[in-house]
Amino acid sequence: LEFPQIIKKYNIDWAHYQYTAPLWKNCKTIVTLHDILFKDFPQYFPWRYRLIKGLTFKKSATDTDILCTVSNYSKDRIAYHFNIPSDKIVVTPNAVSEEFKHIDEENAKKFVKDKGINNYILYVSRREPRKNQTEVLKAWKRLIVKNGFSHDLVFIGRPTIPSKDFNDVYNNLTITEKEHVHIIDNAPFYELKMWYKATSLFIYPALAEGFGIPPIEAAMAGVPVVCNNATAMGDFTFFGDNLVDITDQENLDSAIINALNSPFNPEVRDLISSRYNWQNSAQTLLTALISYQSV
Repeated sequence: LEFPQIIKKYNIDWAHYQYTAPLWKNCKTIVTLHDILFKDFPQYFPWRYRLIKGLTFKKSATDTDILCTVSNYSKDRIAYHFNIPSDKIVVTPNAVSEEFKHIDEENAKKFVKDKGINNYILYVSRREPRKNQTEVLKAWKRLIVKNGFSHDLVFIGRPTIPSKDFNDVYNNLTITEKEHVHIIDNAPFYELKMWYKATSLFIYPALAEGFGIPPIEAAMAGVPVVCNNATAMGDFTFFGDNLVDITDQENLDSAIINALNSPFNPEVRDLISSRYNWQNSAQTLLTALISYQSV
């Protein structure tokens, strides 16, 4: 309710909204709709969310002057579900800060060691079924049984939607195994960078994403990444053999072991830096604005 009043008061020309714009508009609008995953994966979203977002997202997407999204995958799904020509949707990808390139490794190792942890696998994401922390826990348990795995497991991210499967797997761990699984709800940005830099491996088994920022943050920090190849993450071809079908347990386990035993490839970081930076996204948006105004 407040936005149209502010727009009128200050005579604003353009307003840019994330996901949902006000019900009425009194200036030109840009809407960035990051994803509509609830359309293709309804099992991961509450029915109220699907109902409300289905209505408000579609209205915002069809009423806006410029519609943006963050990946080719999201562009295709928005075009399909909302019957919007794909050439009317502008892809302005998410990006990752260059700051992740310059994390001090010695400080990071000391930070983690002070927590009583040496070698570990890391997963950063809010905790809900779609993010699939369960599969990481299962793979870690399998590797203990098969290989006498010596790495701890660290989850960083607050819980948003309860996951019964994750709780069941975790509760069936032995007391000793639980001592090596660390669940952190929130980490300040400085600490998060330390966790990224000091990890032996970052794993991202999310089942559905409109983009997926954490795996490219980890790679920018210079650590190996194993990532699911589904939905928008299929664009992350720079991960090579580490971009896998995580539903294939044998393939996932092999990818984890191989990544742990292989040096980080700096070319991955260079490709991410050149492809996913804010300058590129800003220029794409500016070009869309200029094109719109020249019509």
